[in-house]
Amino acid sequence: MNREIKEVVKLLGEIDKICKREGIPYYLGPQLTLCCVTGQEVTSPHAGVVYMRAADMERFRLAFEREPQDGRIVESMNNNKRFYGFFLRYTDLNTLCFRLNEGRSYKYPGMGVDILPLRGKQRFRLAHLWTRAQEVGWNELADYYGDRRSKKRALCRMAMRLRLLTGRGRLGKSLYRMLCRRMNVENTQEYVVRLKKKTKYFPVETFDETRTVELEGKKFPVPADTNTYLTRYYGADYQQKVLPVYTPKVSEMVSARIRYEDYFQEVGSQKSFIRKRMRARKKSGRAFRRKKYLNWSWNYVKFCAYKIELEKYYLDNKDYIINLYKNKDYPALEKAFNPYTRATVKSLKNDEIFIPDEELQHIYLDVLNKAGRTRLKAKIEKFWK
Repeated sequence: MNREIKEVVKLLGEIDKICKREGIPYYLGPQLTLCCVTGQEVTSPHAGVVYMRAADMERFRLAFEREPQDGRIVESMNNNKRFYGFFLRYTDLNTLCFRLNEGRSYKYPGMGVDILPLRGKQRFRLAHLWTRAQEVGWNELADYYGDRRSKKRALCRMAMRLRLLTGRGRLGKSLYRMLCRRMNVENTQEYVVRLKKKTKYFPVETFDETRTVELEGKKFPVPADTNTYLTRYYGADYQQKVLPVYTPKVSEMVSARIRYEDYFQEVGSQKSFIRKRMRARKKSGRAFRRKKYLNWSWNYVKFCAYKIELEKYYLDNKDYIINLYKNKDYPALEKAFNPYTRATVKSLKNDEIFIPDEELQHIYLDVLNKAGRTRLKAKIEKFWK
């Protein structure tokens, strides 16, 4: 189990603790439940999903507000004017989970667990259609790369733009409270779970009773009728369902070791980074736009993460390098600075500079001078001085 999966399990444990304290029922999402039932390994850092009834989801949010935890945040439409959708995200602020296709949907792009509401079905069709139109309109405005060809979605988007005149933050709070009320339907026959590209329906009695399953040594609740739960989500052959092994997409960066604030301090603000992306998309032709931008983004994201890791490495080995310098062991110093040089050369191509520590930088410049690399030394000094 890698660090990212351990982080997901840790966050699930914290949610479990809050729910037990407040008497809030919740259930592991279908993907985690499937892994527990079939014995498959959890490989995706995005698998952290739990379900709660809509009213219980709001109770959870209020409980966290009363007793917030250091290094954690609960994000939603209620406190983020660009948040995509009616759900909560419980986030670790000391991690990184940045997905380029989400734009600025999250203020705090750390690793987290999504808390999705089990919605009651509204009895009156007109009320349902109006509620749904408002939610779709909000989601369309929050989604940078949504379906711009749908006429129905365009109408929802237009209606929501008019309501933005009251202020985006105020509108988000208003919609969140409205959805909390309207999704809390008594005597509903089915619960509805709305995902980004699909909708799932579960009989209410599926969640009447629970049982516990074990995930990486910790126990969590799932519906006692896991057969109905997983059949409704995956189909009747769910036991033969093999989840794909997670591989990072070119459009995301996930790390349990790197804080998102450190990451954006390295690459520039989240806002400016998204703007760069949009400019790159506009400049590229339709045929090459997606491929070109994603390639650029991935390379830059990976390089920034690499620089953060390299900075930690050199700070951890600072005393060793200083000792080599005192002993004038320049061959060993040149070897020790090889990764430093590669990071510096690549940074200079982006009109940036790599400096993990000023004292180490002075030593590095002297090593370059002794090695006869005066041109590289001059380029660095041009940016540094």
